[in-house]
Amino acid sequence: MRKITSLALHGALAGGLGAACMTVVRMLAHRAGWISQMVPQAVEVWAKDQLHLDHPRTGPGHHAADQLLHVAYGSAWGAIYGASLARHGGPTMARAVTLGLPIWAFGSMVLFPALKIGRPAWRAEPTEALVDLGAHLLYGAVTVFITDELERQKITQPRLYPLSLVAPTG
Repeated sequence: MRKITSLALHGALAGGLGAACMTVVRMLAHRAGWISQMVPQAVEVWAKDQLHLDHPRTGPGHHAADQLLHVAYGSAWGAIYGASLARHGGPTMARAVTLGLPIWAFGSMVLFPALKIGRPAWRAEPTEALVDLGAHLLYGAVTVFITDELERQKITQPRLYPLSLVAPTG
């Protein structure tokens, strides 16, 4: 497999996992009362309104829809990262910030306000903005780390447990 294809695929997988980690942070923040609505939920509501879908915004289908949208979005950015920035290397944390910060800025300051999905970051409550920024920096760190690890582990062979871990018989 060509290097760029491998990096894009690994980046997409890592980006989906990074988006899932963001969900954990946002759910904790929601439970703590720091945010009122999670970004994927706001996107799902907006998408349903745009498509004129008239079905409940509650229940397991609601959660599946907003998380699928979020993981797909995270995977897309992860693939872009893998195909572009991952090839250049450099310190992991620098690449994590280089990935997470611009995605946060684009979404929070350009995309969501333009589509009327949410208010711009400068009008958000400070805790809301900090949770969102922190979640995106976590996304960057997870995506960079997992992309790197998947690239390092391209060839994985099944392994037997080391003999020291096997309980002695007799």
